[in-house]
Amino acid sequence: GAVNIRIKILGIILGLVVLLGLTVTWQVRQLLAQAMYEQLSDQAVAITRDLAARATDPILINDVYALHTLLRDTQLNHTGVRYAFVVDANGHVLAHTFGDGFPLELLNVNSASPEEYEHTTLLDADGARIWDTAVPIFEGRGGIARLGLADDQVRLTIETITGRLLLTTVMVSIIGISAAVMLTWVLTRPLLDLVHATQAVSRGNFTHRVQRWADDEIGDLTDSFN
Repeated sequence: GAVNIRIKILGIILGLVVLLGLTVTWQVRQLLAQAMYEQLSDQAVAITRDLAARATDPILINDVYALHTLLRDTQLNHTGVRYAFVVDANGHVLAHTFGDGFPLELLNVNSASPEEYEHTTLLDADGARIWDTAVPIFEGRGGIARLGLADDQVRLTIETITGRLLLTTVMVSIIGISAAVMLTWVLTRPLLDLVHATQAVSRGNFTHRVQRWADDEIGDLTDSFN
């Protein structure tokens, strides 16, 4: 109540623009994240099942080189695959994509029984979440295929879209402020003229007249004052 009309109008318009922009940004971010993470989970399962199906023959004929090639190609051809490896029915690692040695603690974090379609576990590594998916090979008799798919690309996409939405909010806020300035000038100009007229009357100048700016309520007030 202590601020003038111009600040009130500017505050209302800017507040509505910012509130709408932030609300839309938050909703879009949540919906986008939900959809993309569901898609990422399905992608992890699809890649791992394809890996398990293609690994059956090399395992049956004990072709370790072909198995290594398959794992390496799977990692190279799919963005986000952090690792892939195959263990036999006894839990021994047959092939993997870890160049510096296989981390043994990874063996026990996830597994899949022969009757399971797949089993996925979420892991945290280097600031990213990894969908670790296990799929039985040849109904478990050939072992288990494991694959880790990170959410780096998903997070990058979400942050990019969020940044663009926030930038749009800033641009719309600038447009809103410009429109509010023009609106306040249109609304307050005749009011300021009336204030100056009342000040003139208070000094005894009854010949002062106010120019009518528009055919609205303020214009009617101007005629009444005159």
